[in-house]
Amino acid sequence: MNDYYQPIEVMHKLFEKDYENKVCVECKSPMPSYVSINNAILLCDQCAERHMKLGFNVSYVRHLASEWDPYLFSYLERGGNSRFIRLSKTYGLDDIPIEQKYKTRIVEYYRLLVSLLFYNIYS
Repeated sequence: MNDYYQPIEVMHKLFEKDYENKVCVECKSPMPSYVSINNAILLCDQCAERHMKLGFNVSYVRHLASEWDPYLFSYLERGGNSRFIRLSKTYGLDDIPIEQKYKTRIVEYYRLLVSLLFYNIYS
C-alpha cells in the first residue's frame, strides 16, 4: 500500500477544497504549481521563486508535482489561499511586497496557527 498522495490527487483535493487554490495567492496566475508549506498557500512559478528567497523558516516552497505524504498534505489542508487572502484583506497586507508581508507579526502568527492546527492532528 502506498502511503503517499500522487501529484494529480493532491491538486484535485486542493482545488476542490478551495476555489482560490486554482490561482496563485500572490498574482492570481491560473493553475499554480508550487506550495508554500508553512504558509499553506499555492503559488505560480515566478512567485514561488520570490518565496524561495525568503528562506525556509519564512516560506518552505515545494513543487506540487512531488509525492505528498499524509503528514505534509494534512498541513496544506489546514490553510489554503482563501484563508490567507481573508487574513491579507483583514490586516491590510495586500499592497505590502512579498519580502515584507511574510515577515510581519500577523503572518508569523498565521504560520504558527497553521502549524498548531497541524500539530493537534498528529499528537
